[in-house]
Amino acid sequence: MASALPQRRIAAYVVVLVFAALFLAPLVLALSTSLKSPEEITRVLAPPLSLHVQNYGVAFSEMGRSFLNSLLITAPAVVLSILIGSIAGYPLAMTRGRGGKIVYFVLLSGMLVPFQIVQIPLFVMIHAIGLYDTIPGMWLVHTAYAVPFCTFFMRNFFSSVPRSMFEAARIDGCTVTGYFWRLLLPASTSGLAALAIIQSRAIWNDLLFAITLTSSDNARPVTVAIAGFTSGTQVEYGPLMAATVVSTLPVMLAYLAFQKSFVRGLLGGSGK
Repeated sequence: MASALPQRRIAAYVVVLVFAALFLAPLVLALSTSLKSPEEITRVLAPPLSLHVQNYGVAFSEMGRSFLNSLLITAPAVVLSILIGSIAGYPLAMTRGRGGKIVYFVLLSGMLVPFQIVQIPLFVMIHAIGLYDTIPGMWLVHTAYAVPFCTFFMRNFFSSVPRSMFEAARIDGCTVTGYFWRLLLPASTSGLAALAIIQSRAIWNDLLFAITLTSSDNARPVTVAIAGFTSGTQVEYGPLMAATVVSTLPVMLAYLAFQKSFVRGLLGGSGK
């Protein structure tokens, strides 16, 4: 038994390392390609013979202010969607009757609506209210589309918090609203962090909303700029990979900074 345990642990480490290598392979390949000259692009798996950093200069010049636009779109949209989802998920988590379940499933139905179904009506609506090709228009769309998932996530997270915590707060004279803002939200930081990372990735990587609702550098996010490196006749692989590497950094840094809270949030957090 003593010798079997280390062998199992070694096997587990090997499996983890294999999966880590599989997940890292696309990023390593993109980084390698971003540093290659046009003549080296065809040697896909070979490392670059020299560091062709000019690709990053071309990438930044082509992206323009789209990187900043993505930051200005993502941060407020994440905050608004999580705030609304938390406020909506709180009463649904506290309600024990059939009515609460009906409202909950009606909200969940919004997660089942593909974007393509609402693409044309959404374009007409945003254009009619004067928010086409604006950053506030992107806030509105991303927030509205994310509310069902945020409500679903936070409702389930709030449900994992022991109800005795609410009853003790009520005995001490805390109001229902005060319990939400002063106790429940501070106790749910791991869930909020996990949801923030999920929403940040989804909004930052969005392309369909961006193509439909933006048309200029005033609001064009980085995903549209990256798509501009490809055309019907030519693909600039070096600058394309350089722009891709740069665009992945914010989400990667956010995950690395909050990875412990992210894991705790997915596992139920402080409510366990």
